[in-house]
Amino acid sequence: MFGPLLVVLVQIQLHLVSALFTVEVLQPRYFAEHGGTVTMGCRFPVHDPFNLTNLSVLWQRKPSQGNEVKEVYKLSKGQEDLRQQHADYQDRARVAPSELKIGLSMLCINNVKIADSGIYVCLVHYEGSDLKYIYLDVKAPYKRIHFQKRKEKTELNLTCQSQGYPLAEVSWQNEESTNLSKFAFTTHQMTEDGLFNITSTLRVKPRNHGNYSCVFWNRELNENTSAHGAVSSLDFANKSNTEKKSLTVMVPICLLLLLVLIIFAFMKLRRKQFTNYYPQKEEDLDLQTKNLNAATIPD
Repeated sequence: MFGPLLVVLVQIQLHLVSALFTVEVLQPRYFAEHGGTVTMGCRFPVHDPFNLTNLSVLWQRKPSQGNEVKEVYKLSKGQEDLRQQHADYQDRARVAPSELKIGLSMLCINNVKIADSGIYVCLVHYEGSDLKYIYLDVKAPYKRIHFQKRKEKTELNLTCQSQGYPLAEVSWQNEESTNLSKFAFTTHQMTEDGLFNITSTLRVKPRNHGNYSCVFWNRELNENTSAHGAVSSLDFANKSNTEKKSLTVMVPICLLLLLVLIIFAFMKLRRKQFTNYYPQKEEDLDLQTKNLNAATIPD
């Protein structure tokens, strides 16, 4: 009679223990920067003595727009199990073992990518099971803008180029804060890292000297990044000035080389004349010596 009752009581107790086991997130949403490192965490109850072999932890990234579930990290009965870890997270995702004994599952992802954005599941099994969801938002601010000036025929092309995420709006203005965006040509391409590579070009005529600025506005992050450049008459005369400078340098060098060649040719000619002259002198001297010997009266 007491046997079946005891089994029922044990089952009820186990159900209550499982119901009391609750996983909590340290924070529901995390923000990370492209190329950086992010650590997301969830908390679970532990009691002394802590038994690592009873602990299993699973981190997954939920599918978005029909993509597959990606296993980020797995700990099975106290042992790290990376056999099913998705290739996107290999050598990038890990959980700190030292934190587990105090009831913390801290997932660290390095070299964060735009594609890492999404919902993550933290599932813990230890004296019960529970899971929670955490959202990761990855951004890439347009930190560096490359400003370039290039002369093309009679106009000067001002170009601003930068990479970031999400897609930014580019505007142009002069030193009088006149909006010149409608005169600019802006294009963008998606890189392999999921960043937007934006290039914007503004053409400036010779008479429009002054300071110009391009501004990248990331609407979602509400961030502005700008670059500045000055345009003067020298920018339009660069090509002719360069040609003049080249001629100024090349002409003296050519004249110097010509002078060296002339001196070399002159020295070679002198050496040849010298060589031809002295053998003749020696022949004359030998002839005079023979004549002198013939004229000598013998004893």
